[in-house]
Amino acid sequence: MALNRKLSPILKGRQIAKCEATPNQLSLSFSDGSNLVVRVATAAPPLPATGAVEKVLEAGSRFVLVLESGSPIEITLADPGASVSLRDGQGKVEYLG
Repeated sequence: MALNRKLSPILKGRQIAKCEATPNQLSLSFSDGSNLVVRVATAAPPLPATGAVEKVLEAGSRFVLVLESGSPIEITLADPGASVSLRDGQGKVEYLG
């Protein structure tokens, strides 16, 4: 699985403050006020309450957030290339993909 070279450096070190999952979407809020929204094809896995992001891996519909603890959060994207958005604390788009 390949490193997402655009999203990994943006998310590296961001501390997860809150996780919310619905059948179609996963939302991660970070301590800096930014928010990652991922549209999912299948139910999201159990989520950690907290942790910092180390890197993001992606291959086709597979999307993996690797936390600094080494724990992965593996997600199946609803639409590869168009399921992930990251906005900063003011709502400005930081990443779309």
